[in-house]
Amino acid sequence: EMHCLHPGDLFPFTRKPLFLIVDSSNSSAYKNFSNLFGQPLVSLLSPTVYPKTVQDPSQQGSLFTLFLYSPLLAFSSICGLNSIRQGLWEQAQEFLCKVFRDIGQMITRSRTIDQAFLQFFGDEFLRLILIRFVFCSAVLRLHKLFRESRSFPESYPELPKQDTVESSLLQRHILDLAAMLDVHNLFWDDSLETY
Repeated sequence: EMHCLHPGDLFPFTRKPLFLIVDSSNSSAYKNFSNLFGQPLVSLLSPTVYPKTVQDPSQQGSLFTLFLYSPLLAFSSICGLNSIRQGLWEQAQEFLCKVFRDIGQMITRSRTIDQAFLQFFGDEFLRLILIRFVFCSAVLRLHKLFRESRSFPESYPELPKQDTVESSLLQRHILDLAAMLDVHNLFWDDSLETY
């Protein structure tokens, strides 16, 4: 379509390091973005579909953007929580700070992560966005409503899943947050299936 932004439109910008956030129902078009000039390039890509039971993101803004802006609000939204008492909200925010520290350590300690991610990790804002992206990816993978692979965010280059979004530590943190907010039943918990 003529009025859309295509990956090729951004090629001139890849002469310098480029960090993209693509929030679109056609974000997969940016999945194999050509890196013509060898500069660091990272693309964070939104899910292309959402479960029907989750509110239509076009009516209130994108769920993906909400996760990058306010992870706890997004978490509450997909769990159907319309209100949380202030003390519990503050406790959950405090817990998320610990989760985000752990995600940051997972990223920097990973031996298989693409160096492009680490190039941008020194920027405080981009580090926060990347950490929240990993959190979003992990939450949606564990949530029972999000079963299609197209319902998960992706990145280019791909993040090492075992070191980040599928890390057992991160999964435990998400289940702990769900238990704290009394929505544990909305998430897959492998530890329960072993009994």
